[in-house]
Amino acid sequence: MRFAFYLLSASLLSLTACENSQSAPTETISADKKAPVQSSLTDLQKAYPITLSKIADNVWVHTSTYTIPGQSPIPVNGLIIVDGEEVVLADAAWGELATLSLLESVEAEIGKPVTKLITTHHHADRVMGVDAAEWKGVEVFTHPDTPALAAQSGWPVPNTSVSALKQPGSRIKVGNLEVAYPGPGHAPDNLIVYIPSANILYTGCAVRGAESKSLGNISDADLETWAESLAWVKATYPDARLVVPGHGKGADLSLIDHTASLLKAAINSQNADSDIDKP
Repeated sequence: MRFAFYLLSASLLSLTACENSQSAPTETISADKKAPVQSSLTDLQKAYPITLSKIADNVWVHTSTYTIPGQSPIPVNGLIIVDGEEVVLADAAWGELATLSLLESVEAEIGKPVTKLITTHHHADRVMGVDAAEWKGVEVFTHPDTPALAAQSGWPVPNTSVSALKQPGSRIKVGNLEVAYPGPGHAPDNLIVYIPSANILYTGCAVRGAESKSLGNISDADLETWAESLAWVKATYPDARLVVPGHGKGADLSLIDHTASLLKAAINSQNADSDIDKP
């Protein structure tokens, strides 16, 4: 995975090398000779557009899309938080080039580079951009099981994780932000991020969007403990005024109740199917 990324990155940077191939190594690079790099970054952002939506002082939702062949484009949310001199992402975009486009878009919009990335679980829509972020020098925070789970799935593997987030109910500080592990739900390693200054809760895929009519991908879900994890989130962050999911539209804390209702329906459906199979 990393090798593929470096090849793609090298192809972007090689445009400048080609422009300078006839020059002596000590020649000063002029503004027009930097143009191919700027052009390639512009092309990158056109190919992988990022929408930044400001939702509070120093807080934006970033939304990109990913297209699986034969399916409609899938919108993917994350957060951007300016925390003093730090710029923190709660999840990158889905893919290495999309994440590079995101990093460039953030720096252009905010005037500062991203310095930290909180990756909320090991699924492709969350970890496929981690190599790009690390290559750009971004410090990454994940659940301690995320690297191994990502490796088992064949996805890029984060270089770092946080052992203090191992147990359900664990919480740590990343600057002024709070990162918590409510327990297994959508995935065994799903983290959430709370911004106390804005009372905004980012739940990744642990909570479904307001328009969702199903739980989506439950291949790694723990249906038995998901409700308990949701209850912990709601009880721990009662002051959250806005809940931002990993996909779809945000809302207030009722979004957690909405997900709990979808979960109950999924469990009832599974139980009904089990009863049909009984002699």
